[in-house]
Amino acid sequence: MIRMEVTLNNSQLEELLFFLRKAEGGLPNTENAMAVGAGKIQSVWQNYALGNKRLPGVAALKNPSKKYAESIRTKPTGPFEHEIYSEAEIADWIENGTEELDMKKTHPYGPRSRVSNEGVPYLIIPFRWGTPGDKKNQRVGFGNNVMTAGAYYQISKKSFGASRVTASPVNSDYQTPNAKGDMVGRAQYRDKNGKSTWGSRLRGSDFSGTVEQKTRMNGMVRFENGFDKNGEIGKRYGGYFTFRVISADSPANSWIKPAEPAYHVTRGVKEYTEDEIILMAEEGLKKDFGL
Repeated sequence: MIRMEVTLNNSQLEELLFFLRKAEGGLPNTENAMAVGAGKIQSVWQNYALGNKRLPGVAALKNPSKKYAESIRTKPTGPFEHEIYSEAEIADWIENGTEELDMKKTHPYGPRSRVSNEGVPYLIIPFRWGTPGDKKNQRVGFGNNVMTAGAYYQISKKSFGASRVTASPVNSDYQTPNAKGDMVGRAQYRDKNGKSTWGSRLRGSDFSGTVEQKTRMNGMVRFENGFDKNGEIGKRYGGYFTFRVISADSPANSWIKPAEPAYHVTRGVKEYTEDEIILMAEEGLKKDFGL
């Protein structure tokens, strides 16, 4: 967990305030100042996560994250203390950095892995794609995965057959073993008559672009529905996806996730907010003591 604290960081002052609070019925302005200060820290941190704010000495995020922002919360731990924290893994990755990872050595052996007929473990990874903006529609991005205008034109045609999921892994009666031998439910793409509900697939030759763009977007499908982690199926979970396979037999170095540097976000948030919060606390104390 990544956390920050806002507190009156002086033991003698805290002891004095404790007795004054008991005797005089509280220090409401000071308490309020600390609460407002905690909210200020939370807001600054969240706006950085969303890409809306720069922090001193902290690089801007390559991929701003709503999930990261929503994970940043605050809670009181005492009359003058508040904790601002995030329990999300992404917060830890961004704050402390990550080491280089060879996904070929890990992902084909996870709980959602599969095993080929030849006994080779593998994992199918879905990559969600965003849509380019135009005069009528705002750009929708998922990191760097935003399709080109040409690809979007082709895949959004009415003649391009949409795919449809008919059972989520949570509710599916179709199971296969993973690399450890555990039986795992798999999503289904067949109707009641056993007919496939997979639709069209985008080909790199269908649109103009660089070789890299054509390669990355090749095989993209448009789902008219989808499912969440709890197994609920609905149209709001649909979208545009490509699928790639990490196998234990994949070529060496083909699935290397580079190391990421530590951003030290909380240090930047502290530097950005500290002076303002100290002033707020001082003003609260002056009001409470009638100074």
